[in-house]
Amino acid sequence: MSIPLWQAVLLGVLQGLTEFLPVSSSAHLVLAQRLLPGFSQPGLLFDVMLHLGTLVAVTLFFRERILSYVRDLLGRDPALRRRSARLVIALAAAVAATGAVTVPLRRLALDVEPSLARMGLALVATSLLLLAAQVVGRRRGGAGRSLDEVSLRDAVLVGGCQSLSALFRGLSRSGNTIAVGLFSGLSRQAAAEFSFLLSIPTILAAAVVENLHEYHKTGVLVTSGASLPSYAVGMVTAGVVGYLAVALLLGLVVRNRLWPFVLYCGVLGLALLGAGMR
Repeated sequence: MSIPLWQAVLLGVLQGLTEFLPVSSSAHLVLAQRLLPGFSQPGLLFDVMLHLGTLVAVTLFFRERILSYVRDLLGRDPALRRRSARLVIALAAAVAATGAVTVPLRRLALDVEPSLARMGLALVATSLLLLAAQVVGRRRGGAGRSLDEVSLRDAVLVGGCQSLSALFRGLSRSGNTIAVGLFSGLSRQAAAEFSFLLSIPTILAAAVVENLHEYHKTGVLVTSGASLPSYAVGMVTAGVVGYLAVALLLGLVVRNRLWPFVLYCGVLGLALLGAGMR
């Protein structure tokens, strides 16, 4: 069965928005797929291409920063090499911390059917976490350590807490990592940038792990060659919307304007919690 073009566009928009905005992409995609009339899982390639779209988006957004660190890492200036190496090591430590917590428990998370009540509870937790981040950001103002000053402790804390969003649908990855970065003493700018840079290896790893798991279970990669144009449209839509979402959230975090997400996650979480307990 091929996926209709309008469904591909809708899921691409949802993936692009919710991958980076602190509202939980996993919960929104589960809800959308349950609510879409006649929706049938189009195959793993569609999910892979949605992830690829958001991966390209965040890489393009930070392309100058990434290229700068690569040039410094390969350059002759010892101070610049140390600066770049410090960030690379921090990102690697964060990914390792995420894997150390996620891998032993990942099969349980993948095999448990997501319920409205569990997703609602996780969204309420996201709302409270963002509220705490809003308060901390307001008290501190723009103060805090820069991206170049991210320590191994910061990275391990962010990476370890990031794993929770992989285990519980409804916990926002971006909200989780930005909040923990703020709590550990990073500036609002640094917390947001580290979260976005960390999303590059995280999205890639998540796409590989989740889709290999599903392929092992179903043996289906793509249901129909007729779906491929819709897959491409979904990927491009996710990429364009994701790029805009990164710019939006970065600006809101720097200006300490997380209130819309606090309210949204809280209201949606309570609604799902109520619906799931009926």
